[in-house]
Amino acid sequence: MRTQFNQGLNQISADIRMLSEQANQAASRAVAALINRDFAGAREVKRDDHSTDRLRYEIENTCVILMATQQPVARDLRRLVATTFVAVELERCADYAKGVAKAARRLSRANSSAGSYNLADMEAYARGMLDRAVNAFINVDVAAAQAVIRDDDHIDGMYDELVNQVTADMTEDFTQVESGMWLLHAGHCLERYADRATNIAERVLFIQSGNLAGDLNVHGPEATRKIVPPNA
Repeated sequence: MRTQFNQGLNQISADIRMLSEQANQAASRAVAALINRDFAGAREVKRDDHSTDRLRYEIENTCVILMATQQPVARDLRRLVATTFVAVELERCADYAKGVAKAARRLSRANSSAGSYNLADMEAYARGMLDRAVNAFINVDVAAAQAVIRDDDHIDGMYDELVNQVTADMTEDFTQVESGMWLLHAGHCLERYADRATNIAERVLFIQSGNLAGDLNVHGPEATRKIVPPNA
C-alpha cells in the first residue's frame, strides 16, 4: 500500500513540476510577445492554455483517487489537499500569462510605440519566485518557502514603480493612455502571478505545521499573509 502511495506522490510531483514549467513558459512567451509586438506569438499563448487546464484536472483527479484508495492521514493527507490547491494556483498563473498575452495583442494591433518599462524584469522575477516555490513545495522545504514569501514585497515594489512611470507618461502625453492602460494590465497580471507563487510557498508551511494561517513570523511578529482566493 505504501509503495503505491509513494508512486502516486512521485507522479503528482512530476505533474506539478510540469504544470509550473508550462506556466513559466507561457509567461516568458507572453512578455516577449508584448516587447516585440508579436501578435501571432501572443495568440499562441492563449491557444496553448488548454493543455495547462487539462493537466490541472488530471492532478486533482489523481489526488482524489489517492485519498479515496490509500486513506492517508496527518502530513500525507495535508500534502494531497495542498497539492489540489497548488494545481489551481499554477493554472491561474497560466491564466495571468494569458492576460499578458492579451495586452500584447492589443498593443500590437494599435501599433503602439510605447516602451515595455520594467515588465521584462517583473516577469523574470515572478518566474523565479514560482520556480523556487514549486521546488520548496515538492521538497517540503520550509526555509525556501519562507524566502519566497519575503520576496513578494520586492515584486510589489516593482509594480508600484511601473504604475508611477506609466502614469507619469500618460499624464504628459494623452496619446499614450490606451497603451499605458494595457501595460498596467500586463504588470498587474505579473504581480498577481507572483502572489500565486507566494500562496504555493505558504502551502509548504501548511504541510509542515497543519496551520492554514502559515508562519506569522515570516515578515515579523506582527505580520500576516494573505491567501489569494482561487478565483480572484
